[in-house]
Amino acid sequence: MTLKRFTPPQARLLAVASALLLLAACASVPPPTNLMQRAKQQLDAARAARAADYAPVDLTFAKQRYEEAQAAMGAEKYALARDMANESLADGRLAETRADLAVARKQIRQQNAENKRLRAQLLNAPASPSSSDGDNGGLPAQITLPQPAPAASVPTPPASSGQPSTGGSL
Repeated sequence: MTLKRFTPPQARLLAVASALLLLAACASVPPPTNLMQRAKQQLDAARAARAADYAPVDLTFAKQRYEEAQAAMGAEKYALARDMANESLADGRLAETRADLAVARKQIRQQNAENKRLRAQLLNAPASPSSSDGDNGGLPAQITLPQPAPAASVPTPPASSGQPSTGGSL
């Protein structure tokens, strides 16, 4: 097999076509301004969710990726800026989600502690022999249970005369 040499006009045509392809590839990536704005908003949302307290590593990653995206935008490396902004957006979401989860877990722990305290208070409360509202089943006076109606107020069926009822007139 022999190699074919390009003639000068063919070589120029090949060089021009290559240059056009290279320019088209570089020019086809627009600046990711909307993505940068979303990444910035996500960072703000993560900060608002207290990610600095509950997910500092993820928040740091998000900040670093955002700064790298800004630097790439300044250097007009839009493909790199887009990639870094996407990573910042994902890291920011992760930081916000982990912070929300940590806050929820803290609230659950607090509620469980309060439930435990109330349960202990109910179980350890001294049973009073009687209260003004009636027997409360051993619960503290602050907690009252609904009581059944007294027997005197329950209506009684009419007394029968001993005669069988006909169920009406015949």
